[in-house]
Amino acid sequence: MQKLAIFDIDGTLFRWQLFHELVFELKSLGRFSQSEAAELDSALTSWQAKHISWRDYEHLVIHTIDNNLTAIKPSELEDAARSVVERSGHKVYSYTAQLLKRLQGEGYYTLALSSSQYEIAAQFADRYGFDACIGQTYERDGDRYTGTKQLIVHGRKDIIIKEFLAAHPELTLDDSVAIGDSGGDTAMLELVARPIAFNPAEELLETALERHWKIVLERKNIAYTLEDHDGHVVLAKTDRF
Repeated sequence: MQKLAIFDIDGTLFRWQLFHELVFELKSLGRFSQSEAAELDSALTSWQAKHISWRDYEHLVIHTIDNNLTAIKPSELEDAARSVVERSGHKVYSYTAQLLKRLQGEGYYTLALSSSQYEIAAQFADRYGFDACIGQTYERDGDRYTGTKQLIVHGRKDIIIKEFLAAHPELTLDDSVAIGDSGGDTAMLELVARPIAFNPAEELLETALERHWKIVLERKNIAYTLEDHDGHVVLAKTDRF
């Protein structure tokens, strides 16, 4: 059986959020109203200035594309995604990119998992040689979107992985690896033998410390591996790229 390695994409391999890049590409193409475009710009500035939370900013970005999706053809969304990946697909973390390459070299089956739209997640995953990609999927009716979400990834990563494994009995969780950066990745990380919390948000950091998971921070092309020793977080290793 083939070992499985699961990579969260947004904020873990990709240095930003694919869905954000896609929505702002659509904005630049004039796919939203002037008021919606102005609201997106204002929300981004407000979040950067810490006047609104990431959750509120994220909600607006997702709400904007969801509200306009039926007026956007799948081919237009795919073209916008292609432009983003061509322009920004190289913006990856060194640690996770090298981990992916190493696991691929060791024969792992690599699965990309993203809450971003499948149209952009799949193109990004293809660039890095993943065996499969699962992203948020919208229902299509011919050459249009119905507006219904066919597959929701956020908050369901563990369920999706279990369904994926059921459809692929040749894969095993023995010596499996998963890496993520947010609290939403916790249930996914619980499934595997070797969970890695990468640049973890506060919620995931607390869980990783409690469960003695590997914690890696990357800053300025140096990866710092942290470990818990008697309730204290200590630096265990550094890797320079």
